[in-house]
Amino acid sequence: KASSVKQCDIFSKRRKTTTKTAPSSTCGEEANMASIAEVLEELKSLRSDFGVKLDSIDERLTGMAGAMTALEAKVSEVKQDLLNQAAHMEEAETRIAEVEGSLEKAETSLTAAMKRIQLLEAKTDDLENRGRRKNLRVLGLREGAEGRQSLFDFISNMLPRWLELAPDKTFTLERVHRTPASGKPNQGRAVLIRFLKFPEKEFVYREARKRDIMQDGAKITFAQDLSAETVRIRRGFHPVVKLFVDIGAFRGFQHNPCKLRVLHGGKIHLFSTPQEAET
Repeated sequence: KASSVKQCDIFSKRRKTTTKTAPSSTCGEEANMASIAEVLEELKSLRSDFGVKLDSIDERLTGMAGAMTALEAKVSEVKQDLLNQAAHMEEAETRIAEVEGSLEKAETSLTAAMKRIQLLEAKTDDLENRGRRKNLRVLGLREGAEGRQSLFDFISNMLPRWLELAPDKTFTLERVHRTPASGKPNQGRAVLIRFLKFPEKEFVYREARKRDIMQDGAKITFAQDLSAETVRIRRGFHPVVKLFVDIGAFRGFQHNPCKLRVLHGGKIHLFSTPQEAET
């Protein structure tokens, strides 16, 4: 009986314990369920946030894809432009090479033409001076000095007097006339005399240079009739000619081509330009 009583107490204690622990385990389960629910709610919230962010990222990626497509199109256009530019550059280089070749040929032709022109000018000037070699110009004779005589008769009569020759000395003249006006004010026109014979012209020129010839109170001079180009060249020598005249070295000019003649060291030296003569 004692043992049976003890067993009853044990069973009664177990029931009490079980009865007491049952509510506590139920509360734990409820707390766990609440925690799980909260976690699920948080997961749902995170899923929603992730979805929104993913949608935003997807939109951005779509925009970037469009931008990349546009950029690729631009790059393709730039590549095509570069190819076109390269083709244009190649064509331009070809044309430039052709132009340079044509230019070289033109320069060669121009150089040859210039040499030819210079040669023809020299020949023309030579022919002109040869055509004038029997002419003399009389400078300083006033207009109307011949009076009622013709200018031809006046010059024919006065040449022996001016040169202090015998009265019966005559020269054969082809023509005598005044040259066109020079355009300078108060400057009379020169008289052009053309001789039939070159030696007579040279004789008159040499004799006229030996003396001062006066007519109507004015000095007249005789000068060679030269081409405009020869006159221009001689005019360029004037400064150095004065220097050589002062030292007695001037010996006139050589014709065709026109060169300055200077006596130095017992020899005649020829100079084509004033710079050569100065050195």
